Amino acid sequence: MRVEANVALKEWAAICTALSNGTQVLLIRKGGLREEGGVFRVEAEQFFLLPTFEHQKSELVMPQYQPLLASIPIPPNDKVTLTGFGVAHKFYRAQNEEQVRALSAFHIGNENYVQQRFDYNPYDPLTLLVVRAYSLPRPIEMPYTKAFGGCRSWIDMGVNLTVEGAQPALPDDEFQRRCQAIDVVMRTTN
Repeated sequence: MRVEANVALKEWAAICTALSNGTQVLLIRKGGLREEGGVFRVEAEQFFLLPTFEHQKSELVMPQYQPLLASIPIPPNDKVTLTGFGVAHKFYRAQNEEQVRALSAFHIGNENYVQQRFDYNPYDPLTLLVVRAYSLPRPIEMPYTKAFGGCRSWIDMGVNLTVEGAQPALPDDEFQRRCQAIDVVMRTTN
């Protein structure tokens, strides 16, 4: 894979890791406080996964994935380490909590996580983003800048970075199988 990108999607460090290792393919998103209208929008088709530790809580993750949170080292405040890259494959607007609960095999959040996402600005849509994730061949370390902070999803990294040599988190056939399963749930639970 030879791609250059300068955009990153901020997400919990545990979710970035789960995407990069193939455990998760589905992001459950609402907009951040600094996003237009507070609504999440897919602003880039290709993006780095920018891990954040803000708001990340073990009580919002399924028990089998809680050790993942403890295993991720917290970098120094002046550094950002990128280890994953994502491609927006497809997105849906969730209609109800039952629909998202039926998709629990595709993300690491527990029922409280799903409830919290629905309860935050309840009149705004909840976006389900299917992500094809890739692991970078080596971590990219960057200095942390103020531009990376704040409650917003999309970050301009300020420089084009290459993802040459990135490896898909899942084989093509397994990723397609999961995409089809998600599509079936979304069609049958509306």
